[in-house]
Amino acid sequence: FRLGSLKLQKVSRPAEVVKELIGYCLDCLGRLQAKNEHLQKENERLFRDWSDVEKRLEKCVEAKEELEADLYNRFILVLNEKKAKIRNLQKLLGEAKESAADAKRTRDSIATTQMATGRENDYDGSTDEESENLTQASLSSEPERRDSLLGSPGVIDTTPRRKRRQRTAKPAGTGAKMATYETELSTKEK
Repeated sequence: FRLGSLKLQKVSRPAEVVKELIGYCLDCLGRLQAKNEHLQKENERLFRDWSDVEKRLEKCVEAKEELEADLYNRFILVLNEKKAKIRNLQKLLGEAKESAADAKRTRDSIATTQMATGRENDYDGSTDEESENLTQASLSSEPERRDSLLGSPGVIDTTPRRKRRQRTAKPAGTGAKMATYETELSTKEK
């Protein structure tokens, strides 16, 4: 194998040529050493930056894990509160259904009793609207008493109150008297 070839020439002053070659080699060596030092410094700087970033990343991971744990704890509390509230509302719904069924049975038994006795009194009996208002009032008032938020003194109770209707029978003939009275007033004013 031939890797290369060169022709050597005879020089008159070999000391100067060797001096130039050694000077050239020393210059190249100095440049390469400076480049090597620069690269080593760059490498050390990058290594420091990498270790700083690694420390920051570890801190961020720890902070993220702490935040996740805190959020999970809060979520568990909220979830448990929601579950308890759902259970309470289901219980109240069951009680409301039972009370509505009891009210219906009571109303049916009253109607059956009145039919059996043969006398129905307008003043003693209740209308459907009143019994609906009663069941609605019982449905809406029970949850408010048991709910801790609505039971506090700062919350205003907004439950509709039951009002009795008064039935007044107009005596016969009052309509005609009122009409004549109104016409008399209008003529006096003119």
